[in-house]
Amino acid sequence: MAKYQEIYYRLRSRIVNKEIKANTYLPSEMDLMKEFDASRDTIRKALNLLASNGYIHKEKGKGSLAMSLS
Repeated sequence: MAKYQEIYYRLRSRIVNKEIKANTYLPSEMDLMKEFDASRDTIRKALNLLASNGYIHKEKGKGSLAMSLS
């Protein structure tokens, strides 16, 4: 499994299990880079996958907002 997929699954799990609550921002890309020891490109791939699957909404200049999963 590619590293971005692993990060995707771990972040998705946090959102689904409400460790990251709906309508709150995920940690910054820089913080995620440190946490997962990954490049910015890898983090962005994971975030883009989360966004395309409806788990987050990316807001330019603000960050990634966890979506409500009803």
